Amino acid sequence: MAALHEPSNRHGWSQGRTMSAVALSPAASGCSPGTALYGEILEFLYREAELLDCNRYSDWLALFAEDIRYDMPVRTTQFLSSGAGFQEVAFFDDNIHSLRTRIRRLETDTAWAETPPSRTRHFVSNVLAAPGARAGEYAVGVNFMVTRSRGDQGYQFFTGRREDTLRRDSSGQLRIARRRILVDQTVITATNLSILF
Repeated sequence: MAALHEPSNRHGWSQGRTMSAVALSPAASGCSPGTALYGEILEFLYREAELLDCNRYSDWLALFAEDIRYDMPVRTTQFLSSGAGFQEVAFFDDNIHSLRTRIRRLETDTAWAETPPSRTRHFVSNVLAAPGARAGEYAVGVNFMVTRSRGDQGYQFFTGRREDTLRRDSSGQLRIARRRILVDQTVITATNLSILF
């Protein structure tokens, strides 16, 4: 597992843990549900989920910025007063290079954990967006559920919250510049974590 070293309050995150209340305040100008920008962000997330469910991994990877950080911190059960319960270690902590390696393996027949491939469904809901810390960036919080089945195995479920930073590139397209995957489970009972979130 990889160590986390997220700077405090970067991209609207609060102390590297969960999205701050300020980042998702109702006063978020231009990003409220019903606005054109909110609709654009929502469609982006829906189309991203469709790419994953159709195993179009290279197309999915093209949605990411070159400086992406993509991580899933380990969660523990704690008292509310002790914080959200996310640790300074992660199940994975990827950059664009390690993501490319993962994608290249998934697109071959030698990724044994995914041969034959899992069948997944990615659901996103409760999408909230706000202007990010920099011009052209948006802090986006999303609840997710991922279902997975493979071979004759039963369903596996993952639920939680994603905290994304979306950024416009030079052509005006949205790209994922940061993704933090905050799972609800303290114990991952799935056979592996070879799928993508």
